[in-house]
Amino acid sequence: MECAASPRLRVFACRLRLALVCGLVLGPCALPALARARPEVIRAEVSYYSDQLVESGSVRDIGTERNYEEVFKLYTYYEVIYDEAERVIRCLEYKRGEVIRTDRYRYAADGSLSEHVIEVPGEPAKTVPLPGSK
Repeated sequence: MECAASPRLRVFACRLRLALVCGLVLGPCALPALARARPEVIRAEVSYYSDQLVESGSVRDIGTERNYEEVFKLYTYYEVIYDEAERVIRCLEYKRGEVIRTDRYRYAADGSLSEHVIEVPGEPAKTVPLPGSK
């Protein structure tokens, strides 16, 4: 005598196998896109927005890029502007639509970071000492 639930179990098992196969085949292809921390196309002097912040050494950059319409509704979000060499030159942090911090970066001719200034509204600008500087 066959159990009444067996056709349901067979369908479930088939769907589970299909999901596992798709996950194993498509999963590795999808991971690099999730790990990507910068916009695919970067244009100089154009604003890019995200709800994620990635700090690499002294430089603050954004995580996955979002449309302004998506982020401006959030409590905290970030705006980044790049230069022609795709380096961050300005990173703004917003809370409730107000800028609460601006990081400005300048680079030497060899591409190394030469200056990092933090500006917080109502406070004097602060120059951050860079690694290797006195």
